[in-house]
Amino acid sequence: MAVIFRSVTPEYLLALATEFYVQSHDFNGLPVRALEMEPDDLRVLLRPLVEAGSLYVNYGDRHPNPHILAFEPESREQQLEKLATNDLASACLYPTIGHLESVVDRDTYRGRPYSLELALGYPALGYHFFDLSILESYRNDPRYYYSFDISGRISIHDEHFGQSTMPERDQVLLESFGLALQKDDGWGVVVFRRYLSSLSPEHQQIWKAKQEDDREKFVPHPDYWRSSILGDWHEKLSLFRAFLEEMEQINALAQHIGRPPLFRNVYSENWPNDFGYLIRPTGRELANFAGVLDKMLSDNINRDFFQNEVPYEDERTDRHNRIVVTQRGTIRILDEWIKAKVRCENPELIEHAIKTLKDVRKKRNPNAHTIRPDEYNVALFKEQVKLMRDAYRALVTLRQILQLHPAARDYVVPDVLENQEVWEI
Repeated sequence: MAVIFRSVTPEYLLALATEFYVQSHDFNGLPVRALEMEPDDLRVLLRPLVEAGSLYVNYGDRHPNPHILAFEPESREQQLEKLATNDLASACLYPTIGHLESVVDRDTYRGRPYSLELALGYPALGYHFFDLSILESYRNDPRYYYSFDISGRISIHDEHFGQSTMPERDQVLLESFGLALQKDDGWGVVVFRRYLSSLSPEHQQIWKAKQEDDREKFVPHPDYWRSSILGDWHEKLSLFRAFLEEMEQINALAQHIGRPPLFRNVYSENWPNDFGYLIRPTGRELANFAGVLDKMLSDNINRDFFQNEVPYEDERTDRHNRIVVTQRGTIRILDEWIKAKVRCENPELIEHAIKTLKDVRKKRNPNAHTIRPDEYNVALFKEQVKLMRDAYRALVTLRQILQLHPAARDYVVPDVLENQEVWEI
């Protein structure tokens, strides 16, 4: 509904914008069009408020939605320059932090630190960094849907939403969070303020306890920033996404050359929870990750692909002259099939791929025959990345092997995979 003015002061305009901001559902700005004032008259009222640092005019020129305060306001000089020249038709008015600090009742937001930040005028797309361990309880709770790559999401599985199986305080949605890179080792989590504010009071406090105070230590992953803030496509694939897409290409190539799929399952639409960045740099976490990776690789190889072109079994005679038959492992079958069928100019690539499959298997259960204390070591972050990088390159090699088949000459691999446009972390 339009607000019609015959005579209004700057102070009244500030009070109106403040009331609108605090009472709106998402801390929205007061649309100028609702005021039904002549632009020149409005500029006269706005100028002293902008000069005093009490009001900010958002024109939607820095972020496409002027109804949210996405970013920190520009300098006062820039604001005054825009006020003199910019079109006010689609602009929105926002009280500033300096003004809101004096009028907002903090008790209204008790237990909701991130909602309070928005109420005080901090930008919706401002962000905080967190220790990765904050994600652990969500990842390990099957009542949550959890995904984490360069970007992630947390929500309640449908069967638990609104049910007594889960307290209302825990029925939370975190619409988006992203990978944050440390400037030395490892990584963290970055979340925009607007998403944090939607958490329940209990979960806002849990996240607050894991907030990293040293903002200079982290930087948002470039592709998370690019897609979330700029609205652009990702520049490259993550190692995890590239790995899964290579699996799909391998199976598609197998079908193209008239064979059963090499992998019994692909996981592009249903990522295992542990298939992602380590949440804690511990030996147990790394072993769990390697276990999932091994199940996706060696345990997932389909023997039918090889069409009995190499033996699947070994026979030997025991000391009682009885014939004992043992099944060959899938890694060995794959290795012997490649050696029998493929002539490659770079055999070291094949050797590296097979060695990687064996290394993944070794790492999946390093404590199988002994009891050892768990290890916490930030170097394990880099060890996981190396393991994942090797696993991805092993799949690239397998895909390139299938591309050598005469029937695959007309098969086109997507450029992003063919050019290996993949982040190294």
